[in-house]
Amino acid sequence: MDKSGGRRPWVDRVLFATLVIAATALSMAATGFRFGVNNNVFHIPYVLDYASLPQFRDDPVYRSLDKFVSLAWPAVRLVTTETNVRAVFLAGLILGRLAAFAALLAFFRSNALVGRWAPAAALAIVAGTPWLAQLSVIGGHGLFIGYFTHSELSWGPLLGALVAVQQRRLGLAGLLCGITFCLNFFVGLWLLAAIALPVLTSVRGWPLPGFLSRLAPIAPIRPAAVGRALVIFLVVASPVIGWVVSTLLETRTALPFDYAAYLRLYFPDHSLIDAAPATELVEFALILTAYALAALLSPAPRFWMLVLAGWSLLFVIGATGPYLVDSKLLFNLNAIRSVGFVQFIGFGLVILTAVRTIIDDGPQLWERLAACLILAELVHPDRQVFQLLAVDLLLAVMLLWRRRATGLSIPLLATAYVAVVVLVLVVQFSAAATWSPNVLLRLVLLIALGGSVLRGWRVLSVTVAIGIALFNVATFVKWRKDGLVQRLAVEAPFEHMTDWVRRSALAGPFLVPVDKPHRDLFDNFQLKALRPVWVDWKQGAVVMWEPAFYPRWSQRYAAVERLKRPDEFLAYAAANDIPYIVLPEDIGGCGAARTLYRDGGYAICASGGGSMPAFALR
Repeated sequence: MDKSGGRRPWVDRVLFATLVIAATALSMAATGFRFGVNNNVFHIPYVLDYASLPQFRDDPVYRSLDKFVSLAWPAVRLVTTETNVRAVFLAGLILGRLAAFAALLAFFRSNALVGRWAPAAALAIVAGTPWLAQLSVIGGHGLFIGYFTHSELSWGPLLGALVAVQQRRLGLAGLLCGITFCLNFFVGLWLLAAIALPVLTSVRGWPLPGFLSRLAPIAPIRPAAVGRALVIFLVVASPVIGWVVSTLLETRTALPFDYAAYLRLYFPDHSLIDAAPATELVEFALILTAYALAALLSPAPRFWMLVLAGWSLLFVIGATGPYLVDSKLLFNLNAIRSVGFVQFIGFGLVILTAVRTIIDDGPQLWERLAACLILAELVHPDRQVFQLLAVDLLLAVMLLWRRRATGLSIPLLATAYVAVVVLVLVVQFSAAATWSPNVLLRLVLLIALGGSVLRGWRVLSVTVAIGIALFNVATFVKWRKDGLVQRLAVEAPFEHMTDWVRRSALAGPFLVPVDKPHRDLFDNFQLKALRPVWVDWKQGAVVMWEPAFYPRWSQRYAAVERLKRPDEFLAYAAANDIPYIVLPEDIGGCGAARTLYRDGGYAICASGGGSMPAFALR
């Protein structure tokens, strides 16, 4: 189907550029854009140089940010001002997403998804599936997320490097690996581990064991080509390699401490495999299985299985090593977070398999209907464990029975398909408690997808698949719009309070709650109020690049986390010369202390401790 012969190259380029832009727009609509959230509490102060402000002249958090290793932020800093920072972050998010979808298009086309409509359907499914949005099932690594960060910038060059290796373009792979390393050095390490086996097993003339040489997934390559690629990588990555070495040398005098205990106090889900709930571990196992099954069904099974094997070796070392050896280096591999790598590549392979099966001549009708069911699971707006189980079962059946002829009639296949689709929708939406009339439209689209496959209308099949993805994106947009009203109602009083502080002459520091019910709310108080806080939970991340900060942060955090009542906050503030306290109404008011602000469920109290300094506003 969908032959491209006879078209001029520039027509293809325009078509593919249009596909990438359209898919990026869909993905941005699905995830939205938020500013000043999560790790932006470090990014914004760095690019706007808040460390130079008088109120932060002694702030160790902002003064440590030059050790935060990523070349993305010095580059962003060159073009960012107070007035354009939000627009710059939005532009960065869009550019990163464009690069990712360009790499995804190359990935699909390099793995035999050719023509116009098939890649368009695959990109639309990528944009519309929740399995490639937000965070990985364990480790909390960002996939397609709704705020700008350097980690999301790495998806484009990461996937591009894998495709370049698959095409034996090692020089380009070295360049893209270097770029990935410069954007996020531990993601660069994941990538190097993933491509090591495909490259090493394919090198001509190396003394490899026989079974390894038989695994070579690509045509033989010369050692000199590998050497050139390595030189290109080292040259491109050298700024960050030097930056990492410099940071390690600067911080080598920090007193040693229990790094595992620090991670358990700060963010165990990010780094410790035993912190992941059982359901998340099950999801992880099912995603690994889906990756492997889809890789075996792909046009390049050896290549993608060796990529998985290389990553698995790093994962096992990084996930289990710290329990055997007290090594900060092993923890800093961020092996648990690298599950995001497998989730991103794995679902790319699943989508590739499903769309190829629908459009190709070889698969039988039942296989194409099974692929339709896989897409049905991928474009449900929620992420649920049984969807992964269904995908795995369908892929396993397709793999085991793909060479077996069946005598199933079209009426029987059609009846079975409709029955399964109805069952899938009932289970999915009943479990999610989101049954609505919109489910009827989803049912119609899925039946239309199966019907067009049964009739052999391939262009219509992929067009309907695109329609299903569009419908899913529309669902995300509606959910986000509905949630925005509620979120703004909750956040507005906090915004008013931090704005009042920002406009005031109060210099701080401020004592804010850090217990679990309040810590996420107050993580960006310092950013929004532009005043230092005594301690907050998010500051714990600084220990990763400034280990000497650990005693100060851990002692303050543990002490403040125990505070429950207003009188305890007031006593602690007075004992530590902290002039101001911020109390949400569920903790209480200022009591006998002077109330400086009270509105919208928040009170700001003068503790009587400290000199209560003031300063000129910026």
